[in-house]
Amino acid sequence: MITKLDYRGMVGVILINLSNEDFIVNPGDRIAQMVFAPVVQAELLPALFLSETDRGEGGFGSTGKK
Repeated sequence: MITKLDYRGMVGVILINLSNEDFIVNPGDRIAQMVFAPVVQAELLPALFLSETDRGEGGFGSTGKK
């Protein structure tokens, strides 16, 4: 696995106040959260054939039961 840590720019937050009242954001106020998560890049390969499954041809969410 190759880890690439190259972003050094500013991180911004877009805020919008949809109320009719003023809302003041003061320095130090907590207004956002950030989640650091890995980005996975898969290499997709075409299948020559597909095996049978319990789901059958029922599609996504199908139990295969009738």
